[in-house]
Amino acid sequence: MHEHQGFDDQAATWDDDPAHEARQAAVARCIAESLELTPGMRVVDVGGGTGRLSILLADRVASVVVTDPSAGMVQVAGQRIEEAGLEGRLRAVQADLTVDRLDGAYDVVWSSMALHHVDDLDALLQSVAALLVEGGRLAIADLDEDPDGAFHADKVDFHGHDGFDRHELAERLARAGFSDIAFVDATTVVKNDRDFGVFVCTATKSPD
Repeated sequence: MHEHQGFDDQAATWDDDPAHEARQAAVARCIAESLELTPGMRVVDVGGGTGRLSILLADRVASVVVTDPSAGMVQVAGQRIEEAGLEGRLRAVQADLTVDRLDGAYDVVWSSMALHHVDDLDALLQSVAALLVEGGRLAIADLDEDPDGAFHADKVDFHGHDGFDRHELAERLARAGFSDIAFVDATTVVKNDRDFGVFVCTATKSPD
């Protein structure tokens, strides 16, 4: 993933933005509606930032490992988890899952607005598939395709993806070993007087 330093610098005030909170709340609702979450489930949050999505969904599952490449984000996530009284079930770990390995097997992987920062998306999806048990579930929230690059136009150092074409992302997921791939509209982000769609994509790890 890119822009670690930028996210380190923004971590302390990231949750102060009401737009971030509204987006995470909408994504959390959509994931809860799209997946059958149960109290015994073990979860990994990919690019979890300050851990807000996982904190919102914590009561529905057993445990969550919140991963992020940014040391600043992981530090803030640890604080937020402690403030929420969830340190027994949630933990924050600095990791870039395109290259770093995570121990354990998990029932669910979720992610919100992280994939468009990932250089090697196929490597990440394969890594995620390896973390999941057979039949494990994936839920990805991210931007719909933004061919003009307008969403990140104000970030001169942005080198990620300008959103995703749903069909192309589905093909990537299928190659990585996922099936039952579905998309739903989650929310809309307003930025620079434009509306940007955010989807939640769900998928199931296919048998090996």
